[in-house]
Amino acid sequence: MKTYLIQLLDYELWANLRVINALDSVTEPPARAIAVMGHILAAQHVWYGRLAHESVFTSIWEEIPVSWMIETAERQHRQLTGFLGGVPEEQLNQPIDYTNSKGVHFQSTPLDMLTHMSHHAAYHRGQVVQLIRPRLSEAPVTDYIVWKRGG
Repeated sequence: MKTYLIQLLDYELWANLRVINALDSVTEPPARAIAVMGHILAAQHVWYGRLAHESVFTSIWEEIPVSWMIETAERQHRQLTGFLGGVPEEQLNQPIDYTNSKGVHFQSTPLDMLTHMSHHAAYHRGQVVQLIRPRLSEAPVTDYIVWKRGG
């Protein structure tokens, strides 16, 4: 399972970088597109904090300049894959206590949290692409199968 999750994180980085590069290529990208891509990265950071039991001083709608997004995505990928590398396989299905952004207490397994992160990011990447597609000659393709084929 760890190998699969690391593969999923590798895909996430690839897809995020494709969208960030497209966003960066647009002259005056829509503010909403920048905000949503920033939300993907900020939420990833918040979930990492929950997984690693670390305090995170960011909101899920943190404003991140486009010029910082690649570095942010790459840093978070290193953090998440490093975390996974140090977690015994059996802990992937053991619940972790955390509090959400509204102060509500929950328990979720690392497996569920990382799966959620992947689906959450895919949903919002689609929104970003939809917002910038009219300003691009070619929209970025971020399908998992395209990445898997060597995209």
